[in-house]
Amino acid sequence: MAISTTVRHLRTLIAVAEAGSTAGAARALNLSQPSVSVALRELEAILGRDLFQRLPARGLVPTEFGLRKLAEARRLSALLAGFEAPVATDGGEVAGHVAFGYFSTLGPQYVPAVLRRMVARHPGVSVSIHEGDLDGLNRRVAAGRIELALTYDVEIGPGLAAETVGELRPYVLLPAGHRLAAQEAVTVGDLAAEPFVLVDLPLSREFLLSPFRAAGIEPRIAYRATSLEMVFGLVANGLGVSLLITRREGARAHDGWRVIRRPLAGSAMRQGVVIVGPADQPRTAPAEALAACIRAELAGA
Repeated sequence: MAISTTVRHLRTLIAVAEAGSTAGAARALNLSQPSVSVALRELEAILGRDLFQRLPARGLVPTEFGLRKLAEARRLSALLAGFEAPVATDGGEVAGHVAFGYFSTLGPQYVPAVLRRMVARHPGVSVSIHEGDLDGLNRRVAAGRIELALTYDVEIGPGLAAETVGELRPYVLLPAGHRLAAQEAVTVGDLAAEPFVLVDLPLSREFLLSPFRAAGIEPRIAYRATSLEMVFGLVANGLGVSLLITRREGARAHDGWRVIRRPLAGSAMRQGVVIVGPADQPRTAPAEALAACIRAELAGA
């Protein structure tokens, strides 16, 4: 008797894609690794094609065929979750799961409020969150490990689509009492002689250095940091100045030392905040519900 596709197969496919391994999928599904491997082999036998390939240092990555079937599995899983959910007054409610990625420096500013909206509006949707840098998020979306990513519009890769949901202007971060704080705005030329604290993340560093290089200036990089909080702390303690895009509330670092923000003068530099997803696949209902909450939060609605 031929094996037919079951809900177990769909959930296995999604879990393996998001985890990048059968071991990770087994932990997510609370199953043994052999059970996950068997379910994956069964599904590949049913479909007659390989769904994953194993790549060094990257684990299990969906094939092109696997990506198409992953998108279908997510849609079917969302439909099933909606079918099983209690009927709402408008005739139905969004239910299911969405894997959501966010750029590490953007996350603290927006993601908690976005998730609060999701819980209030769509309690039947579970959201798993995945932090990363710009390049890593692009790769995760392309590999099907996450469905959506909140990130910056920087070198969005082929096969991905970006929806702009906001725009940020750069600003200069200074220690309180710094001589440049007396100016209404600061140029990259003003910063040339200052020790500089750089956000040292893939793609981010190149973008933040671009105004200097456009002016033929190389900043004096004193420190490199991968978190916004560390940049604020280093600047607040008088160890350098910085150029940032990501907003952060408050005028104090964690240790209480203060910072001053000033606009960057003489630059038309702008940075789009975008939702990135696969270009050729429609969003599932849970993913679109999450995207709507992101739009509302960044619009201040």
